[in-house]
Amino acid sequence: MADRAPRVVHLHEREARLFPRDDLVDAGGFSKILSDTRNLSAIELREGFSEIELRVLGLVGYLPLTKDVVLNLRPKFPVLNLWKMLELADENYERILPVLRGYGPAPTLPPHQFLARAFCYFLSQILSLGICRDYVATDFQGYYRPRVDFGRTASRLLSRGDEIGVVGREFCFSRELRVNQLLKSACIEFARILPSSANWLKERDLVMDALNTLEDLPEATVRPGDEFLSLSLPILLRESYSGALRVYSIYRGRSGLGFSYEAAGNDMPSFLFKLDDIFERFARNVLRDGLANVGISVMDGNKPEIQVPLFLDNGRFPIKPDAVIRHGEVVAAIAEMKYKRKLSEADRYQVISHVVASGARVGIWIHPKAEGEQAGLQYVGKLADGQEFYQYRLDISGDLDASRSGMVSDLLPLVGT
Repeated sequence: MADRAPRVVHLHEREARLFPRDDLVDAGGFSKILSDTRNLSAIELREGFSEIELRVLGLVGYLPLTKDVVLNLRPKFPVLNLWKMLELADENYERILPVLRGYGPAPTLPPHQFLARAFCYFLSQILSLGICRDYVATDFQGYYRPRVDFGRTASRLLSRGDEIGVVGREFCFSRELRVNQLLKSACIEFARILPSSANWLKERDLVMDALNTLEDLPEATVRPGDEFLSLSLPILLRESYSGALRVYSIYRGRSGLGFSYEAAGNDMPSFLFKLDDIFERFARNVLRDGLANVGISVMDGNKPEIQVPLFLDNGRFPIKPDAVIRHGEVVAAIAEMKYKRKLSEADRYQVISHVVASGARVGIWIHPKAEGEQAGLQYVGKLADGQEFYQYRLDISGDLDASRSGMVSDLLPLVGT
């Protein structure tokens, strides 16, 4: 009997939901939650007498909770904006789960590196199982062979006076299938966009192994409907080839892909994204790209070469600001990106200490705009030595391109010369 499909529970980021105790704990009192899910630190549990409160901690994606329950964790802002944020967030797409989920169609294309990770997921399965081979009919024309096509031999050769040559067809067990030619073309194209960083070493080696295996095959141009060629393959290889060809088709712009879950959508591995990290890198890179034209550099203060000590007489506590904004060697401003709607007292003191230690004259908190709030810049206050502090609410729920350009324009007078 086929396994029952898991129940999909839709939750927004940081949302809490009560589950019946029997859903998460078995009759013996042992947890049903999968160990891999616990290790991700993606959820927080509070046990009650008959119910258990589950709270999402900041990841979005398709997350198996137990064998019978799956969490579909969605961002509070439009999922189409997630693709745009990922394009600027230097995401490595390393949080990938070995389970397939359906991605709904959308008018936009996902980031290319997202597709590269998904393609390599299926390519790894193909190489593990072995490149598909099948009997391929090939025509020959020449001297006698055991299988002769007498009709074509008579029309092509005998009728023209050639009494020695024959025409026939033979079947060879070969890898020269169109699906393998498309697979080679996909490997060549994805090899061009794979980053050179250490995080992608496994994928680069995987693609090179595939190209070495398919070296003697010609390339093929993808056509509409090519992703369905896998239906004629052996069942063991059908799913992995189908996934690889589908990803390649999307990469070539044959269809769009959204992050929203759809049971009958495009099956691809489940990617999980930590929105705290994505928002930080997205906001920093928006400032970096927007201010580079006026000679202002924006650097990641989490890197050791950028850090300075908090105290003057020792280096025990180096500061790690999210963004250090400089004119040459002069620190003009410190910015902290917080993926939260409301800043805490600890957040305020963190920026104040970073500004004082770095010698900057401006400190900025950047965080998403909450519903009902006014987006944009807000003055907070000034210290005795003249350092000024501002709060910027970034609208990530509307037109993200307009929000990006607006933030750069609003902050330029504060950090400019």
